[in-house]
Amino acid sequence: MADFYTYRNEFARRRRKRRAVLVLVILLALLCAAAGWFWHQKQGTAEDTPASTATPAVTATPEQSATPQPAAATGKSPERILQAVDTATWNTSTAVAQTIDTEYLNTDHRMIGVPMLGTVTNQYFDTVTFVGDSIASGLGIYTTGYPNAHYATYIGAGVNSFVNNTTMKNAVTNIEETPMETIVASQPDYVYILVGTNNLVTQGNEESFLAFYERLIDMLREQLNPGVIYYIQAIPGVQETVVQSKPGLDNARIATVNDLLANLALRKGCYFVNIREVLTNPADGSQIDDYQTADGVHFTPSGYRAWAEYLATHTVWNRRSLYSGQNPYYIYGA
Repeated sequence: MADFYTYRNEFARRRRKRRAVLVLVILLALLCAAAGWFWHQKQGTAEDTPASTATPAVTATPEQSATPQPAAATGKSPERILQAVDTATWNTSTAVAQTIDTEYLNTDHRMIGVPMLGTVTNQYFDTVTFVGDSIASGLGIYTTGYPNAHYATYIGAGVNSFVNNTTMKNAVTNIEETPMETIVASQPDYVYILVGTNNLVTQGNEESFLAFYERLIDMLREQLNPGVIYYIQAIPGVQETVVQSKPGLDNARIATVNDLLANLALRKGCYFVNIREVLTNPADGSQIDDYQTADGVHFTPSGYRAWAEYLATHTVWNRRSLYSGQNPYYIYGA
């Protein structure tokens, strides 16, 4: 009966046989390579030796003995099909003039808005601070919104009011305060900005409005933690009759200003949230009648409910966020 030592000796014998075959193959390959090299050297020597052949004498005729005349010059030098390339400097680089306009122009705000993703839970808004005028305050006043969020929303506020840190009355808490101190004290993870309706009452001040808006974002970034995420909310439309008493609040003009805000969001690295999708009529951008209040600018509780639901379903994915139902991380593979 075969034992361990028998199997071990058989295995060793086979291994020695394989090694011998491998050595023979290597030797054969080396011999072939040497033969090829020798043949190549012999051929090269034969080609370098000039052949001595006799040149037959040729008797030239009178016509052939004449000196050939050069062809008439055309006055043109040969043209290159491709431009000459300086191969000596192929591995060097120099600055070139910018050919692409990096400024965002004529952006349609509807194309820039954050798309629908997952639905965050209400706990997400516990670390949100809403910044803006009284229009956004309904999210904190009505239970259909997010009462647990922080609000720096003020009656009659314009974007310049925040930049100048003007003392104003908080539309949610009814406390007189300076907005920047309130925002910094809230220590938010997310900031949602909605301001501009009061600025647009005055016509023809878009450039000043955008300059103040950009400065507001810079001030927030200077005073808040670097990890804060910023959302710029679209300015919603108003009822068609509002333009009669406030010509600046024309819905077509509001749409144009939202295009400019979308541009600004791209430039400043913010996210644009197009809440107009759920609050206004798509045909003319006017306020949906079911959400109308007496002034035609603010919204009813049902309007703020629709607004709150839109915000919950239109956030960018963040691993800190809690989602209702399926986490979009697994849906989209983010």
